[in-house]
Amino acid sequence: MTDDDRQPRQIIFEGKPLTLPIYLDHQASTPVDERVADAMAPFWRDGVGNPHSMTHAFGARARDAIEIARTEIAALISANPHEIIFTSGATEANNLALLGIARANAGARHIISVTTEHEAILRPLEALAEEGLDITLLAVNSTGRINLDALEVAIRPETLLVSVMAANNETGTCQDLAAIGAICKKHGVTFHSDAAQGLGTEKIDVEEFHLSLLSLSGHKLYGPMGIGALYVRDRTRIKPQVVGGGQERNLRAGTLPTALCVGLGAACRIIGAERGRDAQHLRQLRESLQSSLSASLGEQVQFNGEEAPHIPGCLSVTLVGVDAEDLLHDLPALALSTGSACTSLLSEPSHVLRAMGLSAREAAATIRVGFGRSTTKAEVQYAACEIIRACQNLT
Repeated sequence: MTDDDRQPRQIIFEGKPLTLPIYLDHQASTPVDERVADAMAPFWRDGVGNPHSMTHAFGARARDAIEIARTEIAALISANPHEIIFTSGATEANNLALLGIARANAGARHIISVTTEHEAILRPLEALAEEGLDITLLAVNSTGRINLDALEVAIRPETLLVSVMAANNETGTCQDLAAIGAICKKHGVTFHSDAAQGLGTEKIDVEEFHLSLLSLSGHKLYGPMGIGALYVRDRTRIKPQVVGGGQERNLRAGTLPTALCVGLGAACRIIGAERGRDAQHLRQLRESLQSSLSASLGEQVQFNGEEAPHIPGCLSVTLVGVDAEDLLHDLPALALSTGSACTSLLSEPSHVLRAMGLSAREAAATIRVGFGRSTTKAEVQYAACEIIRACQNLT
């Protein structure tokens, strides 16, 4: 990609103006909604007060704004505001959930998760295995879903935690959180979910799904980077992993960034109001791209995880006989990815796709298309034409 390819430029496509490059990597990060930016702006300009300062109006103003944000986040998942712990993002929230609960409960030494989890789950589990915990990773079927009977069989008397992500960040496949939660409740096991990818379009109710821990991230919800949260149900014992001044119920120390907290709250409030509309819009875009690719490429294209419930804004596409890296190199006008941004520097095939039964060759021929709130139908039509052109050039 050249410097010119990175610069915005205007074209006319089928009689409509388009700005290139087109951003189609919303699973990696969503742009900040203008309404979120507006909510944060006063605290960037005038946010001098430390929210933990108790003796003056500047601290009180910041503290009040953060508590409003905490209420907005809690409302999105049907939690109580005091059960929301601010973190720097979903990775920290996942670490606090997994490491925190394991290190606070010395008796139970078994955790269950899934082979297709994000690295922010798998790496902490590796650390806990080195500390002597027994880790069970459940297999998935060809659509990326776990077998609920296998989950129930895997639960033991010493099982402390089940951690299953709401929606996969590479394929969009959704797990049945309600059914998983019911199994966990039946056996008295704590249930955690990394919901960073699911909350934008899926309703996740911590009470209905019997969740005790839930991780979320601002920059997956049209909010700012650098802020996230962990829902911690009352009476759930976890050990803090960042210690210091005792902020956040003594579970996560550090001065809270007022503007970022406000931004996350605003993003969650908007999601709660517009989730259904967003989902319908993304579903239409997804179906449009699928239809165009199938019509032109036929059996050369396959869509991964299609038979399972999935978030509407994510499409995993295998283009048989094409190297995905070469394809993306030939598509400088499209911001796409081959999988998780967090593992994009690794050369190994996607562990998610391999777990779903794809060969190394098929995994290497797979791209991820991520639609967003501001993506237009014209942009998707242009993307379809470009992907088809590049595939035909490479085969």
